[in-house]
Amino acid sequence: MKVAINMKTKKLFLLALFFLSIGQIWAQEQKPYKPAATFKGDTLQYLEYNYTIRSAQYEGKTVGEVLSDLEYPILYVAGMYRIGLHDSNFVSQLMRLSLYIRQTGNKPNELKDYYINLFFENPPTVDEYREASGFSNNNLHPEFSQKLYDFLKDLKVSSVGSNEHILRDPEVLRIRQEKYKKIKEETRELEAVGRAIMEKELRRIEAEEKANKAKNLGN
Repeated sequence: MKVAINMKTKKLFLLALFFLSIGQIWAQEQKPYKPAATFKGDTLQYLEYNYTIRSAQYEGKTVGEVLSDLEYPILYVAGMYRIGLHDSNFVSQLMRLSLYIRQTGNKPNELKDYYINLFFENPPTVDEYREASGFSNNNLHPEFSQKLYDFLKDLKVSSVGSNEHILRDPEVLRIRQEKYKKIKEETRELEAVGRAIMEKELRRIEAEEKANKAKNLGN
């Protein structure tokens, strides 16, 4: 379980980093918002342009400000969680909230559905989110209610982005590939350093055990 949680946290961190990187590339261009009519019914392109390519425009904004532009209704939401420090205590926090705009199959599919990811500057606790949304083991994808909106609207976002698994813009895909390649290389380097440190520590422990064993035999 501990490994699974760490892997989820790592995945979320890489995803947030990717959206930040995309936003920084076009940040200085101040790309304007384009209404849905511009894309002639292509919801995926609308979300990708406005919430991935233009993601820098929403950094530091409130959820209410982000959603004031959205021209499609939100069907339901899905959260991802992490253990974080809140009021000097370690608690489960809502690190990411996905706002589902379109479902492509009979049930929610993270890889194929159309949604917007919101990452928070100061993530609320899962207990707070549960109270506002009605989230539970029997309700993993709560509806986007007025109560939930009221809870979220003043929270500031650190980054936003549409579903990274179905991106189509060639430049975005190129940046994504380069960013993930670099991250994988850095991860391998860190893992190699970690293994070297572990092996060194094991050798030290083995040497100490041998020395203590020899000392005890001498006595």
